[in-house]
Amino acid sequence: MSLVSQEHLQNFIRHLITAATNAALYNLEHLQVARLCRQAFGEVQKLLKKHSDITLKIIEKQLIFDNRPVEQSLMVQRLLSALEQYNISHLRIEQEVSKEEILGLINTLSKRPERQIALAGSEHIHFGQIEVRYRSPENCWRSTELLLADIANKEADRYMDLYRSVQNHQKIDIGNVSEIVNGFVNAFTEFSDVFLALAPLRSMDEYTYTHSTNICMLNLAQAKQLGIKGHLLNDIGIAAMLHDVGKMFISPGILSKASRLTDEEWQIMQQHPRLGAEYLLNTPGVPRLAVVTAYEHHMHYNGQGYPRTRHPRKMNLCSHMTAISDTYDAMRTQRSYEESLELDQITNIMLDLAGTRLHPQLTYNFLHMLSELEKENLGSPPASVPH
Repeated sequence: MSLVSQEHLQNFIRHLITAATNAALYNLEHLQVARLCRQAFGEVQKLLKKHSDITLKIIEKQLIFDNRPVEQSLMVQRLLSALEQYNISHLRIEQEVSKEEILGLINTLSKRPERQIALAGSEHIHFGQIEVRYRSPENCWRSTELLLADIANKEADRYMDLYRSVQNHQKIDIGNVSEIVNGFVNAFTEFSDVFLALAPLRSMDEYTYTHSTNICMLNLAQAKQLGIKGHLLNDIGIAAMLHDVGKMFISPGILSKASRLTDEEWQIMQQHPRLGAEYLLNTPGVPRLAVVTAYEHHMHYNGQGYPRTRHPRKMNLCSHMTAISDTYDAMRTQRSYEESLELDQITNIMLDLAGTRLHPQLTYNFLHMLSELEKENLGSPPASVPH
C-alpha cells in the first residue's frame, strides 16, 4: 500500500468515525455529519481510483488493507472497536458506491449493536460477520482503561439520557455523571504528561466532543497543572460537566439561532446560569461546587458579566477555570455558521480578555499549556504566551 493510499485510508477512517460519533450524539441530519460524510466519500473515491475495492479485514485485532497492516491510530482503534461490537470480520466497499451508502455506514456505526438487531449493508457495501459469542458482563466495559476519546464515545447514550432527564424536569442521577468524570480522571492519571492526555483535543476537526466533555477535560487539565487531586479534582470535573445544564431550560430556537440574538432573546439566554444553579441545588448528591460554577461561569473576572449581583462577589477558582475553558472551546469548535480559529488567533484574543473577562494568571497558565500541547503533538512552534 502506497503512502498516498495510507493517507487517504486514514483520512477516510477519521471522517467516518467522527461522523458516526456526531450522529450518535446529535442525529444523522446534523450539519457536521453531512460535512464529514462528504469528506469520507471524497477519500473513498480517491482510494477506488487506485484499488478495485476497499476491503478492510480484522486479523488478531489488527486492521488489514491491501494485505498489509494499517498503521495504528486513535481512529483506527475506534473503528476496530466499532466493528468488533458487531462481530464483523471484514468490511468491503465496492466501485460505484454512493455518498448515501457511506451515510448508511455512518448510521450503522453510530448505533449500539443491541439497538440495531439487523446489520444492514447495501448494494456496494458488504459486511462479513463472525460467529456471535457470549461476552461476560465483567468484560463488556473497561472504562478506566479507555482513551479519553473512547470514553466520550462509549458514554454518548448516558449523556443523552442525562440531558433528556433535565429537559423533562426530572432529577438527574449524579452517580452517572460521577462515573463519567471518574473515567476521565483515571485516564488522565495513566499519563504522566497531561499534554498526552489532552492530545485528542488538539484539533476539533479530528474529533468532536460534546461541549460539556471538552470543558470537563480542559478543566481537569488546568486543575492537574495546579496540583489539584483527589476528591476536589472529581468535583471540578462534575462541575464542568454540569456547568451549562441551565441551557436545557432555554428555547432550542434561541440556543441554535445562527444570527445575533435580539435584546429580549439575550435576556432570556442570560437566565441559564441561574436556572442551572437552581436545578442543581435541588438535585440530591450534586457537589456544591457544581452549583456555584453553574451560577458563576459567565460573571467575568471584573464582575461585568452575568448574572449581576447586588454586592461584589469573588468568583470560585473552578468558575474561573470553566470560563477560560468555555471561551477556548467556543472559538476552537467549528460550527455550521462560523469557522474555528487557529491557536495563535485564540491566544491573542484570550490575552486581550485576561484581566477583564478572564482571570489573568490562570489564562496565561492555560495558554502556555496549550502552546506546549501544540509543540509536542503538532511539531509547530508554540504561540508567544506570558509565563
